[in-house]
Amino acid sequence: MQANAILLVAVAAILLHVPMAAHARTKDEGTMVVLTNNHTNYLSIRCFSFNDDFSVIHLPAGGQYKFRVRKRLIYPSSTMFNCSTNMGTIIAYKYNYVCAKKQYKTCDWRFDEDKAYRWEPEPTPGWYAHNYSPNYESLNRGGVVQGYFAN
Repeated sequence: MQANAILLVAVAAILLHVPMAAHARTKDEGTMVVLTNNHTNYLSIRCFSFNDDFSVIHLPAGGQYKFRVRKRLIYPSSTMFNCSTNMGTIIAYKYNYVCAKKQYKTCDWRFDEDKAYRWEPEPTPGWYAHNYSPNYESLNRGGVVQGYFAN
């Protein structure tokens, strides 16, 4: 009976460490997300996931912001990064994006005045437009400030 209790405690201790193991680094370097300001004014960006929360940064025209994403080992489908800008919000990384496949090293985004574009390497390579979802909370809380242009 005492051996069963010890075994139960050991199994519980292992299960408590599963979420930490889900973020363990592997030999896979992950995918680099590259966000480029492709319009004539500044772009404020804040990216976040369930586990990471980056500060607001301000990109000048032509500026880039980069961060690395590693798929979770347990429930890789829950790996996702959102980015809020002063123009709207996007999902910068999802496990099922084509650029998230191992053979690709980056997920590239470009932002202009009214759309965000993600590079899709297949089936037909090119930049594909994604609509922003503007006016959703604030950059500090995970959304965007009231959208306006200062160009």
